[in-house]
Amino acid sequence: MLTDIIEAPDRQTHLMQQTFRRALTALSEPLRPLVLPAIPAPPGIRSALWALVLTLLDRDVTVFWPGITATTRSNLMFHTGTRLTEMPEDADWLVLDVADPEAEQFLSRASIGCHERPDAAATILLLVSNDATEVLAQGPGFKDPTSLNLQLPESLVTRLIQNNHQYPLGVDCFLVTEHSVSGLPRSTRLTMRTD
Repeated sequence: MLTDIIEAPDRQTHLMQQTFRRALTALSEPLRPLVLPAIPAPPGIRSALWALVLTLLDRDVTVFWPGITATTRSNLMFHTGTRLTEMPEDADWLVLDVADPEAEQFLSRASIGCHERPDAAATILLLVSNDATEVLAQGPGFKDPTSLNLQLPESLVTRLIQNNHQYPLGVDCFLVTEHSVSGLPRSTRLTMRTD
């Protein structure tokens, strides 16, 4: 319904350029939270998530978004032209909420690319929670192994660790809070802290 469509943000091109630069920085400086421009979003959608959606999704990609509301679906189609798919393995992008009990299963079904085309892997927009799991992170973007708290449940961190072991295959993730994003590229190696 057109009455459900929200307006595009003021100075949209400028805001999307800022968001795009921060998304690239997030992947090159993994797990460093970066504040995104605050923009109006459909009801129940985080401002940072909507900024990423408007910036990164377009009519050339497919997205798997379980539990998407009719209002969000209308806005997604109107503003981006993105195609929705019901199958996570067919999606270029997945929008997953760690509060969803099926998030881990959906993540395990995401495309990890193939040796001929690792760039064909899916990218995940992962809505994080207040859970915290202590990890040791290393790889490109880290001078030394770094101890961090990820806002993810332990079971999901375990799944992401398995993802890292398949490099150069695997998914890249953006960890999204209400107002910020952190990158977790497949090149980042995580180990669970047990001490």
